[in-house]
Amino acid sequence: MEDPIIYRAPRKNPFEFLSDPVKMSLLTQANDILHINQNPNNKLIFVYSAPKVGSTSIVSSLRIFGIDKFSVIHIHDEEMLRVLGNINGITVNEIILYNKHLGKTVYVIDVYRSPIERKISAYFEKIGAYHFNTTDDKVNNYNIQKVINRFNKLLPHLANGDHFIDKYNINIPGQFDYNTKYLLVHENGIQYIKLRLKDTAFWNNILTNIFGTRICIVKDYESTNKTIKDLYLTFKSAYRIPRNLLDQIMSCKYLKYFYSPTEKQDYYNQWVNLSTTSFVSYNQEQYQLYEELTIENSHIDYIQNNHYMDEGCGCKACDIKRGSIANKVMRGIPLSNIDQVKHEEAKGQLIAKRVNQVNRINKLNIALQNLPQPKKGKNFKQDMSNIVRGKARF
Repeated sequence: MEDPIIYRAPRKNPFEFLSDPVKMSLLTQANDILHINQNPNNKLIFVYSAPKVGSTSIVSSLRIFGIDKFSVIHIHDEEMLRVLGNINGITVNEIILYNKHLGKTVYVIDVYRSPIERKISAYFEKIGAYHFNTTDDKVNNYNIQKVINRFNKLLPHLANGDHFIDKYNINIPGQFDYNTKYLLVHENGIQYIKLRLKDTAFWNNILTNIFGTRICIVKDYESTNKTIKDLYLTFKSAYRIPRNLLDQIMSCKYLKYFYSPTEKQDYYNQWVNLSTTSFVSYNQEQYQLYEELTIENSHIDYIQNNHYMDEGCGCKACDIKRGSIANKVMRGIPLSNIDQVKHEEAKGQLIAKRVNQVNRINKLNIALQNLPQPKKGKNFKQDMSNIVRGKARF
């Protein structure tokens, strides 16, 4: 049996930055930009993970089923903070610790995804704009062997590392809990949660138990729903991993930690049956040159559309749409492209629904007014009164 791997966090005061007035000012601004200060919920969930591990599904699920109970912030790294929020000079960990310092209940979630699948997904995420300097609809028609060859050259350098182990700066247990299928580490007053994408079927129960409210997982933003879906499906069907690259991956320390020996052997057996002859990939120097040239040549801005099924808006229109989606998920009804909580769309749908209701009421009123009026029957009481008063005769 392999020796357990234990990761120790650096021995220093994690809240040291609190004595830096410049950082404190930047952190207050960051909370404003991330809409944390404006949210009444005292419970924060940071989904702080690498891209392409299934994190957007968790974000959308937590928002759909618990937006009235907690706020969800999704961050990949400091570069994401800089590009999307113009947040500089502070780290993601400092934002997390700062909010704990403010008295908030803080959770941090990360997901481990099996390495080959994660690398494929990361490759296809920017295959057009980045790797081939063209649009996705054009690369969708490329020869599959050309696409596979480029992937194999890049494979050792794509989607490496693990946030839970590399970035959280916390003490990690000796091994992953293969029975419960998650880790929950309490450190610095924060609860750090580690899941595995292979255990998605168990996430409903895991997250429901941790957060004390029913959470059902919804799927969103899959490569099979995007422009390059045909190429992606063809690639998955045709791809055979070079044996030498498979052997390199099997020695990955993260795979050894998050997969039990039996799971690791099963994973190897799965891919060795889909392996082929050796291949010479780019070395580190060649890959760095590839990145430099790719960035220089790229003329297409890469922007993710429809990234979340739920963008997190708390207005009435979004809450109504969110309730409808949650109801479908709990009843097992498949979701479609229109089942997304996006403010402008939800607002337009609610307005259209109310206009339709008003129109139906108006049509009903007009129809009632046009109906023939019923003949009045005899009023016996009035007739008798008239007779007694001499105003009528038999």
